[in-house]
Amino acid sequence: MNRAERIYKDIITLPMAEREKLFSLIARKGFDKDYYAYDEVFDDIPSTFTIKKTSEYMDVAEITIRRWAKEGKLSFHKVGKNYVFLVDDLRKLKQKMLRKSIKG
Repeated sequence: MNRAERIYKDIITLPMAEREKLFSLIARKGFDKDYYAYDEVFDDIPSTFTIKKTSEYMDVAEITIRRWAKEGKLSFHKVGKNYVFLVDDLRKLKQKMLRKSIKG
């Protein structure tokens, strides 16, 4: 998979609010050079999500996210009393779930 395909897949798996932020950022900064590194495009996107953001991203209820974390289906870290989820882990899980649903 080439870089453009990887970036496109990353974009379409983002929650709509994050895609809007990304496109707004691109519109503000414009395309003032021919090549952008991956990190330059995605540096404004958070690396972790809260339970609420995770449930929006995964398109499930917050209680489901809590259950998945408790069952070990979804890895998490605790920051104080809060659960945080790595976006990269969520992206992988979402892609895995999409593949399973396609296979039926």
